[in-house]
Amino acid sequence: MQINKKQIHNYLTIRYDPSINSSHLATWKDFEIQTYDPHGYITENLLISSIKNSIPDDNKPIAISLSSGIDSSICLAMLRKSFPNRRIFAICGVFENGFDESIEAKKIADKFSVEFKVIHMDSMFTNMPEIISISKRPRWNTYNHLIAKEAKKKTNFLVTGDGADELFGGYVFRYNKFNHLLKPKDNWLEKTKKYLECHNRDWVPDQNDLFSKKIKFNWNKIYNYYKPSFQNNLHPISQVMLADFNGKLMFDFIPTGKAISDYYKIKSTPIFLHKSLITFAQKLPLHQKYDDKNNKGKLVLRAISKRLGIDHIEEKKGFSPSLLFDWQKNGKNICQSFLLNKKSQIYQKNLINYDWIVKAFDKVELDGDIRYLNRLISILALEIWIKIFVTNELQSIRKLI
Repeated sequence: MQINKKQIHNYLTIRYDPSINSSHLATWKDFEIQTYDPHGYITENLLISSIKNSIPDDNKPIAISLSSGIDSSICLAMLRKSFPNRRIFAICGVFENGFDESIEAKKIADKFSVEFKVIHMDSMFTNMPEIISISKRPRWNTYNHLIAKEAKKKTNFLVTGDGADELFGGYVFRYNKFNHLLKPKDNWLEKTKKYLECHNRDWVPDQNDLFSKKIKFNWNKIYNYYKPSFQNNLHPISQVMLADFNGKLMFDFIPTGKAISDYYKIKSTPIFLHKSLITFAQKLPLHQKYDDKNNKGKLVLRAISKRLGIDHIEEKKGFSPSLLFDWQKNGKNICQSFLLNKKSQIYQKNLINYDWIVKAFDKVELDGDIRYLNRLISILALEIWIKIFVTNELQSIRKLI
């Protein structure tokens, strides 16, 4: 496998590579208002159709990735409504010292009479070579592969809530911040810069110093990826939703989910991503997705949830580790051994600036700066990716802890 400098440039700045051609990207016209579903009845029927079109109606069990949020809760409700007597396994992941959703998730599982299991997730550093080998990308936040691994023990089907945030307005923290940054006469470039400010954990203020001169970092190359999302007649928050759909969903979440399901030979079933539901949801009016006065999102899904009597948590969490805790306990020593070694491949191949790495360690150690911590972990993932796929000096089965 060859090192693609453009890919590294993009992965270490926005976490994915939008330079890859895709025939599934949306255009701004796909988000023009044409549908209406204030009470969620049509959406509910489309979700049930998505399930029945994706999962055979037999007696084989089904697994579902269940947090305590609205997306997976509705997935479970629709799954039970579609298959009243089917055996269903709900799996919830919990990290040490991370936010524990399992107590509330268990209540939701009990409500719909499904079996429930908590997976205690290892440090994300432990099996980083394995998770990088699964996605074949220099990516580290794919620890949800453990949910698929557990599901495969019981079934060939794993239902997820992927896509609900992008289609129904789930990133309220981003919309709220973007609204506060936005000015009436902002052009597409100013909007793009403010959109990226809403994703600022993916890059750092001195991003250009992170790379060696061989990479030739250029912010304008990044900005141009988002021009189609922000140079159109959509409402600014709808433009953000278009950028979210064409960004992390299409180039990150979907291909990563497919890589994981292919690896474990299990059919990942993201029921929100059936074509008919995508087309319908994209064209819903903004006021049925996001209430800017109360900073509430997923309004259609909330209507369904309320009708079904589902108690879900309000704040978006998901299966996420406590980064600083894991860093202090495990990651710091691992990153030092890889990234402070001048013989590492990222320096041998003249990709990363060693002096920036040293400064980044200080930022994390002295200030607890999450942005620099994210970059260091991403660069560690790059080093491991090179050692697995380019130089073949590291085996995917190696544990780092």
